[in-house]
Amino acid sequence: MSTYWLKLQDMRFPLRSGETLLGRSPYCSIVLNDNLVSRQHAVIHVTRDGVYIEDLGSRNGTRVNRVPVNGQQPLYPGDRIQIGAQLIEIELGPREDRVRLDTLSVTGDHEPPTLEHLETPTEPGRAPQGSYSGPGAHETASTSGAGAVQPLK
Repeated sequence: MSTYWLKLQDMRFPLRSGETLLGRSPYCSIVLNDNLVSRQHAVIHVTRDGVYIEDLGSRNGTRVNRVPVNGQQPLYPGDRIQIGAQLIEIELGPREDRVRLDTLSVTGDHEPPTLEHLETPTEPGRAPQGSYSGPGAHETASTSGAGAVQPLK
């Protein structure tokens, strides 16, 4: 499985399933600090069927590969989106983290976590040494007062 990315200057943003809002507003998914960009300029839709961009009635419009966007337009790896003075490129990359997890679950090539790093169990009613140093930390249940929890017998 692959994921789409937006490359803006020296930054890359993953495109998640659903909508990614681009614009000048701080409430947008990707904020473009450019006076030629509307507050809510364009939206990118990621669906099972592909990736699409739609201009949201911006004053200066949205272009893909220098062609103005009208309605929903499909996007493909290598496409260049122009919003205001910003040039954004669509990239396609492998979902390496997903591949690794799927491989581990299918092949079983991983070791389950062990409990060897934990301290050895202590007697009932006592905390492991050094784990808590507050009031009553080293008292046994019988000396810690009437409201103390008593160990099971």
